[in-house]
Amino acid sequence: MTFGAIDIGTNSCRLLIAETSQAGSLNTIARLVETTRVGEGVNHSEKISQEAMERTIECLQRFASLLRLNQAETVRTVATSAVREAGNRQEFLDLVLEKTGLRVDILSGEEEANLSYLGVIRGLHFTCSPLVVDVGGGSTEFVCPDIDLLLSVPVGAVRATEANISGDQVLRQLQVLGEWTQSTGRSLNGRPLVFVGGTASSLVTIKKGLPEYKTELVHGETLDRDEIADLYELLEALPLELRRRLPGLQPERADIINKGAMIMMVIMDRLAIREITVSEADILDGIIWNLADG
Repeated sequence: MTFGAIDIGTNSCRLLIAETSQAGSLNTIARLVETTRVGEGVNHSEKISQEAMERTIECLQRFASLLRLNQAETVRTVATSAVREAGNRQEFLDLVLEKTGLRVDILSGEEEANLSYLGVIRGLHFTCSPLVVDVGGGSTEFVCPDIDLLLSVPVGAVRATEANISGDQVLRQLQVLGEWTQSTGRSLNGRPLVFVGGTASSLVTIKKGLPEYKTELVHGETLDRDEIADLYELLEALPLELRRRLPGLQPERADIINKGAMIMMVIMDRLAIREITVSEADILDGIIWNLADG
């Protein structure tokens, strides 16, 4: 059976078309990403602009055609932070349905985190349950069901860039982690830390200098705190036009990658963790496993 998943994120729209195998893995038919920046300006205006709607709907029309071409039998389309917070979200959802035939579910931060976690644990194997962190464009999710941790923090690479958020401001947003620890008496120590999302994947591709992005060369790779700091310093030293030409970095992500890397470093410092694993299996994979499992 062929399944389809679309994620309308703050920065990009992503598509996964896949089949589930009897061996318990996903056979990927297509995995695509397009930068549409639906969340552009939402942090200030609290509305999705007409231009952002048009960019995103044009992308979704292409995705819908691919779903039909590959005869995807069951499809779920979701939207996250930017659409969730936009005052004109219903107008956008109605337009998407009219122009593409896709019915969009707006995910809560908690459901977004759970689906990302499902994607990670079905795509990677750990001896103990990992802490999964999804740094998106508008928000960052923390999830580890084994210890009942499920948090969504309103800071992401696009939001931090548009508002010029500092590391200290990110750290203040992360106070919820300390509050969770105090209220539950539980610790995050000793668990693998897994990052999903475009920022973490991009840092791996830049580190490797990949001329062409390949999921299999990113998935499961590790980055330590010093490597991320070195990459951050490199990115900060480069003007935007040179960043856009940097091997391994999508030109459309060049303006937000610095703040995304900063958010990752602040999170690692707050958790006192020196190394992370990067997972390409994420919310899209989680959606498809959720559909396949009924």
